[in-house]
Amino acid sequence: MAGINRSPRARALADVLRASRKQTGLTVRGLADRIKAHHSLISRYETGARVPKENEVATILGALGLGAEERERILTMARDVDRETWSEIPSRGATAQLDTLMKYEQDAIAISEVNPMLIPGLCQTRRYARAIMSSAPSRIPPAEAEGRVIYRLGRQGILDGPQAPRLTVLIDEHALHRRIGGPEVMAEQLDHLSWVATKPNIEVRVISLDVGYHAALTSGWIVLEFEEAPPVVLLEHFNSGTFIHSRRDTRSFLDARESLLSAAMSAEDSLTLIRSNADHHRQGGELHGRI
Repeated sequence: MAGINRSPRARALADVLRASRKQTGLTVRGLADRIKAHHSLISRYETGARVPKENEVATILGALGLGAEERERILTMARDVDRETWSEIPSRGATAQLDTLMKYEQDAIAISEVNPMLIPGLCQTRRYARAIMSSAPSRIPPAEAEGRVIYRLGRQGILDGPQAPRLTVLIDEHALHRRIGGPEVMAEQLDHLSWVATKPNIEVRVISLDVGYHAALTSGWIVLEFEEAPPVVLLEHFNSGTFIHSRRDTRSFLDARESLLSAAMSAEDSLTLIRSNADHHRQGGELHGRI
């Protein structure tokens, strides 16, 4: 993987160029012939080993015969490829950001997911994820919501196998109490989380309510670390996300993660608390913290 440009925008541009070519049915050599270039150059563009200039992207898109709207979308990606952050409000269907996140997760040797209010996506059950996707504020049509659920569950496949990354999950205790989807769904979710926490490559840590204010209360984020490249951070917002890859900017998130690990309960105590809350939901008990 050495030499590949790992900036989120460059990675997304490489992916969309490859996908656009495949949609037309052209081979790498076929496209190279159309634009009078060597096939190895196209391969380097599509793997991210070389980032094409805007005019080179325009030549490729013209050869592929893409529509004006799609052409402009990809050209905008090419213009912005060197920007240090990447924010996007998702449109319908899987976005370029989600596709890029999935690719990063597949390449990562370590992933840390910090979430103040929800069980992180890599640890969610189908029913818990569906309850989130179908919530009123999101306004996602049922058919599309189910597609997003399947997409999210598909990401979890990276956690198994000999090349599985190390996963560290940091959640606020509130995430164990909030009854997403009702008591039955929450009991099932926490049972699943406790099972996930026993895997050798996964550590789940809970930040107790007694800790008070901490860095994860304001937002959630994902840190992706690689063997031969600097880390990338995805900062999660209500209906959008921001990729950060500058070492200067990612440092604060790495420091915050270490601070949270120091403040969090041990893995053993976290597991005990998760199981206790699963039983509490299963028995239909009153929500903790109610006045």
